[in-house]
Parts: sequence; C-alpha cells; structure tokens
Amino acid sequence: MWQTLKRQPRALLFSLALHLLVIGLALLEFSGEQKVRPSVSQKALQDQTIQAEVIDQKQLDQREQAIKKQQEIAKQKELAQRQASESARKKEQEKKQQEIADKKRRADELKRKKEEAAKQQAEQDAEKKALAKKAAETDKKLKAEQAQRKLQEERAKAEAEAQEKALQAAEAERKRKIEEELRQIELARQKVEQEKIRLEEARKQAELDARLKAEAEQRRKEAELQAQIAAEERQRELDSKRNRYYSMIREKISRNWRQPANAGDKPQCEVQVVQGPGGIILDVTFGQCPGTREYRLSVEAAVLKSDPLPEPEDAELFERNIIFKFKPE
Repeated sequence: MWQTLKRQPRALLFSLALHLLVIGLALLEFSGEQKVRPSVSQKALQDQTIQAEVIDQKQLDQREQAIKKQQEIAKQKELAQRQASESARKKEQEKKQQEIADKKRRADELKRKKEEAAKQQAEQDAEKKALAKKAAETDKKLKAEQAQRKLQEERAKAEAEAQEKALQAAEAERKRKIEEELRQIELARQKVEQEKIRLEEARKQAELDARLKAEAEQRRKEAELQAQIAAEERQRELDSKRNRYYSMIREKISRNWRQPANAGDKPQCEVQVVQGPGGIILDVTFGQCPGTREYRLSVEAAVLKSDPLPEPEDAELFERNIIFKFKPE
C-alpha cells in the first residue's frame, strides 16, 4: 500500500487531508457535545477512519488499473511499429541484393560481348590470310604458266596464236571460277555473320523476356506480402477491439446482475444474444449453463436489463448473433 502511495503523491496528500478532516470533525463534535455526552465512542472514530481508507484504496486501485491499461495499449502500438520497421528493412535489403545481382549480370554480359567480338575479328583475320595465300599461289601458278608459254612460243611460233587463244579462254574460265569461288566464300561468310547476329538478337530477347518475367513475379510477390501484412495487422486490430467489445458487454451485464435467493453455485454460462441496430436486444438464449433455473433466470434478467448493449469501436465487429461466456463477478 505504501509503495502505491509513493507512486501517487496526489493520492497521498488527499488521503492525509481526508484523515485530518475526519479527526478534526471528531474533536469538534467531542468538544461541542461534551456536556450532553461525556465521551465519544472510540469505535465510531475507528469506523470513520477505516471507511476513509477504503475509499482511498478504491480510488488508488482504479487509477492503477487505468495506468496498466494505457501501458498495455502503448506496448501493442510499439510492437506494431517494430514489425512495420522490420518489414521495411527487409524490403530495402532485398532491393539492394537485386541491384548487386543486376550489376554483376551486366558486367558478365559486357565481358562476353567483348570475347565474342575478339573471336569474330580473329576469324575474319584468318579468312583474309587464307585468301591472300590462295591469291599468292595463284600468282605463282600464273607465272609458271607464263614461263611455259614462252618456251612453247619459242619452239612453235606457228601454234602460238592457237595456243594463246586457248590459254586466254582457259585463263578467263579459271579466273571466272576463282571469282565464283571467292563470291561463294563471301556469301557463306555473310550468311555466317547474319546467323550470328540472329542468334545474338534471339539470345538478347530471351534474356529480356526472362528479366521482365522475373521483375513481374517479384512485384507480384511484394504486393502479396504487403497485402498479407495489412490483413494481419487489420485482424490483430479487430481481435483487440472484439475482446474489448465483449468485455464491455460482460461488465454491463455484471453490473445489472442481482443474485437470487436460491441461485446456488454461479457457474460460467454460454449466452446467445440476438441484437438489432444500436445494440437493441431481440432475444436471449443459453448454450451450456449448468446452474439452477433461478440462476439462469437471473442471468437472463441481467442481459435484458443491459439493453441496449454497448456498441463496438469498429462497425465491422457488429454481429446480429453474438455468443459469449458470462460469469458474475
């Protein structure tokens, strides 16, 4: 008791003032009526003092209950804030991890492109060398043929013109074949380049489609998570308000309950109430209620006397049929 009074200095001053007032009134009454009544009953003074202490203790208990209730509400709000902060921190961390993964993927893609470009350049250089080598061989062959023609011209000038014409035709055909081969090689190279470009574009498109699909899936998961968190917070809020709502109903019924003469034991009863708008009671029935008939009638009378029932803090909690446990305090 003294610890409670130390925490409530106003209550302590109020208690002392009330005690002094009671003692002063007792002394005044004693001095004024001394001739009529020789002494004041010591028991009467004690009863007045005890009554004052009971009043003070009741007020202190009520104050302590209100403070505890406010502290519990503050704890619930703090818990909800911590959960929201933790959820935001996790989302930020996931976002940073995703950004790091995107940077690494872009770096790998750039490296791969450089390697492919270097490989392509090496292939082109090899093709050029092969063509140059083939051209050198052709030139060497042409020189050998020219030398042979000169020898033939010295041996037989008569056959020179015919042979020259034949050689020119053969040379033209050979050059034509060489040019055709070169043209076919160039066409094949162009086809290879086009195929590489087509494959590269297809690969880029596939990567883009996969990235867009992954981003859409990530957004969907984040939206589902946010909706789930909001639903859980709303459910916790409704559960807390529902508990307070049912507590108000039980408290009001407890205040209106009057113990009958033959009530017997006071067991817990399951009460089923049909209510209308504004808490108007339309019907009262019982579920499991092992008490006597007089006891059940007293509970029913207390419920009907509590009309209208308290309204819930949230309109969503209103139910036409409500079932709750009741036991008079």
